Amino acid sequence: MSGMDNAYQTALATVADAYEAAVAEHGGKSLARIATIVVSSGAFFTRLREGKTFHVHNLEKFAAWFREPANWPNLSIPHDAAAALTSIGRPPFPLMPHSYRTGAASVASNPAPVFDPAVRS
Repeated sequence: MSGMDNAYQTALATVADAYEAAVAEHGGKSLARIATIVVSSGAFFTRLREGKTFHVHNLEKFAAWFREPANWPNLSIPHDAAAALTSIGRPPFPLMPHSYRTGAASVASNPAPVFDPAVRS
């Protein structure tokens, strides 16, 4: 395995470890469940920890999933995971405010647009 491959493997393992720690603290989907959702292989991270290689398209899929704060317990990407994602050129996206995260008061003050078929643009 080349140094670059090793860097990607290390970064993804760091993200996985941070995710598992966040789940242990706040609850959430298991790492195996995330692997099933993202790449249809619940054993992906077990294989990664055994030193197995992976395709760059799987790295891209996991980076896209893990760089979204909404996919993390407590809606927060831990510093170690953010640094690992950044180290492989995939920095986390900023957390965008959504009414379902900010509570009912903001839903009432900022109602969602309603589709009215009688109104045409």
